[in-house]
Amino acid sequence: MECRRLEITIVSANNLEQVRLFGLKMNVHARVFIGGLPEKEKRTPTDTHGKRNPVWNYAASYTIIESMLQNCNTILDVHLYCKSKSGDKYIGQVNISLKELFDAAGSPPPADYYYGGEKGSKVVDLISAGRSTVLTLPVQVGCAKSQGALRISYSFGEKVTIDKILMAESVAGLMRLI
Repeated sequence: MECRRLEITIVSANNLEQVRLFGLKMNVHARVFIGGLPEKEKRTPTDTHGKRNPVWNYAASYTIIESMLQNCNTILDVHLYCKSKSGDKYIGQVNISLKELFDAAGSPPPADYYYGGEKGSKVVDLISAGRSTVLTLPVQVGCAKSQGALRISYSFGEKVTIDKILMAESVAGLMRLI
């Protein structure tokens, strides 16, 4: 089975929508998962200083099966929440396919590149160097655009072939540690 390593850093967010009543301080964290699998969720620490402009520089890594990069069906989800005494309040999210991330990391975009490919949509700030890239993506609530943006950096490792038996043993070993 062919796989790659995805190293992703949730860098920061800015200009997030205020979700606390009376302008109370926002303590924001992000939850990151791939392919809609909440059991693979990773969570940033809660930023208690940035308010509407949190900074995390939180690094996470995933092993990605090569076929996940061939179509737009596998999505990287980053959900943003504000911590409060009554429970986490949803701020918004960023969704982007792994294929789009992989393609963007491979070559610089054209000068008129827009996320979603539509003129008039929010321009994505993209810096690309080989297979390592920094993106700034709009934060959305449902299908409507929200206020704010999320900045991530990521890189894809080289393609490697993993023997299915070896991979099963590795997964079994990890499960014993949990």
